[in-house]
Amino acid sequence: MSEIKINKLFPVPVFEKKLDNYEQLNKDLEKYIYDLQKNDPKGQIKSNSGGWHSPFFNVKNSAILQKFIASFSDYLYKVISGSMSWKCEPKNVVIVNMWSIINKKNTFNIRHDHPNSIMSAAYYVKAKKNSGNITFYDPKQVKTMYHPPIKEYNELSSEAVKMEPEEGKLLLFPAYLHHSVDENLSNNDRIVISFNIDIFK
Repeated sequence: MSEIKINKLFPVPVFEKKLDNYEQLNKDLEKYIYDLQKNDPKGQIKSNSGGWHSPFFNVKNSAILQKFIASFSDYLYKVISGSMSWKCEPKNVVIVNMWSIINKKNTFNIRHDHPNSIMSAAYYVKAKKNSGNITFYDPKQVKTMYHPPIKEYNELSSEAVKMEPEEGKLLLFPAYLHHSVDENLSNNDRIVISFNIDIFK
């Protein structure tokens, strides 16, 4: 009897990369973000439940943000042009907005997506143990509407996948992919920088 062949069609990618020499970069980014919080303690209310959501960054007027972007620009283009095979030039890949979220203990982010962009990102500036995993949800609604009882969760049966944050790690994923952040159960702030990407002609 022949073996069962599995054709995994239409996979949803979540790319991850640990940035080189991120330690000093994260110290500088952390200071930048806390300074923003001091100047605007109210911030914005988006997906954050109890956490502080910064105003959108003024990237052009910040040397540390320019340094941050330069640290991953080659990786970003490799994902978009190489892995995704989207036709574009590096100059056409644009970060349309960027912001930070500080989650103190017992705060979290509700499920959401990022409309009006093609890719979204999460970069971990500060993320200690138990500070809140990011959860990604299967975008195929038909699959989650009804299914028999599941005896074992695997890549075919799971409706959600959790990933543990790690300082210096950058995640890139399709902007349509719903995600949330678990409650921060640690005694340390969890600091993430997020941004959205589009391709302009």
